[in-house]
Amino acid sequence: MTGEFKLLEATIDDVHKAFAGQLIQEDGTALTCVELANLYVNRISALDTAIIPAAGGLPLNSMVSINPLLQEQAQALDDAYAQQGLTGPLHCVPVILKDLYDTKEFPTTAASATLQGSQPPDDAFTVKRMREHGALILGKASMTEFAYFTQSYNTQTFRIGTPYDTTRDAGGSSGGTGASIAANFGLVGTGSDTCASVRLPPSNNSLVGVRSTVGLVSQDGLVPLSHTLDVGGPMTRTVRDAALLLDAMAGVDPADAKTLDATRVQPQTYSAFLDAGALKGKRLGVLRSYGGTDAIGTDPAVVATFSQALLDLQAAGATLVDPIDLPEFESLSILLIPREFADHLDEYLASFNAPHPDTQSIFLSGRAHPVIQALIGASLALRDTESAGYQQTLARRVELRKYVEDFMNENKLDALVYPPVLRPAMETGMTQGDNCEFGSTTGLPSIVVPAGFSEDNRPRPVGVEFLGRRWDEGTLFGLAYAYEQKTMHRRPPAFYR
Repeated sequence: MTGEFKLLEATIDDVHKAFAGQLIQEDGTALTCVELANLYVNRISALDTAIIPAAGGLPLNSMVSINPLLQEQAQALDDAYAQQGLTGPLHCVPVILKDLYDTKEFPTTAASATLQGSQPPDDAFTVKRMREHGALILGKASMTEFAYFTQSYNTQTFRIGTPYDTTRDAGGSSGGTGASIAANFGLVGTGSDTCASVRLPPSNNSLVGVRSTVGLVSQDGLVPLSHTLDVGGPMTRTVRDAALLLDAMAGVDPADAKTLDATRVQPQTYSAFLDAGALKGKRLGVLRSYGGTDAIGTDPAVVATFSQALLDLQAAGATLVDPIDLPEFESLSILLIPREFADHLDEYLASFNAPHPDTQSIFLSGRAHPVIQALIGASLALRDTESAGYQQTLARRVELRKYVEDFMNENKLDALVYPPVLRPAMETGMTQGDNCEFGSTTGLPSIVVPAGFSEDNRPRPVGVEFLGRRWDEGTLFGLAYAYEQKTMHRRPPAFYR
């Protein structure tokens, strides 16, 4: 017996079943790649800049561009399917890229007017990998300009709203990916995380976000903020789709030395860890003093959501060690980003014929968003990737990672758990607060999963974050999947159906 294919909330598995005729469209036909691409483009055209009073009365402004070769590439995938079936695990999976992933057929602008028309010569390593797995690049999402803030200031779309309440910011810096995937403008998306950027937007948009161990995913072809901290990663509506997308994104790349780490571990597929019973017998450390509900300014909605998440984790068989205390932890990301940004962006701009040769030229153009312009100016003044103080900060970061992992080992903890944000999505310009520093400073992997909603006139999503040991993404996928399957908190925005 066949079922009906529904675009809203469709998963990778749903789409592949629809291609095979196991799920059928309303007209009784099997889905094609060209049809799927058009369905998403039509939703973007109709809804991305629409004013929907019930949703808050502001546009989402989540997208920057559509792949100009989308139709031809979709048709090529249809032709290949007719000859051989699925071309890979991501066959015709329409991917929305954060606008800092290089693509050979259309520009990469980091949502900045200063990089309009900036055309890299080839795909980012991760984009090439996704295409090899069969993916269809749908377009690029707006973002915080140069990924340099946790709200969506930029000179391409100016701001990005969350589809759950368009008066509120989608979050930075991967807000466009968060809003577009939440609104079902694409099947899956990519973000990048320096501090918060693939975790805060998923929390604001009822999505799954994966910040993997630095070195699992190549940074080649991504506009950098800080090579020490930057990680590209999946943003999806389900844990399984995130696992499948990370399979494709991760890989050893000679152009990125961090992926050559001798301790690096990448299983054949992260989907092998998806077990609805994975929480049984696991020990989870509840982080409250830092990155938790005891953090100053934590909103009651976050406290209530996180408290319920802990009850659900216990009900699923997990043992909670509550609370844990890590007194030696200190935040280092805020020290590294302004030191590294200008030097690392200079390297990227010098790698091809970019509209500006270096960061100084971008600053002198005066065309960046005023908030970002000030941050660029500060980074030019503070740039430092050679001093003894800088090297000491890098060394201290390794010490803190070992400190946290040793603590986990001593207490036999499988993961730590805490809320990724201090407050649900706020209006653009108002401080939301987040707990990104813990994962970014240590470089340890984490996954954010939907955990519920605030009790407002327009309920706003809140997530929960699981953090684990280096290269142990598999364990985190198991925990996140088991929690997702028990709670099923993800729901589409009511105003974008």
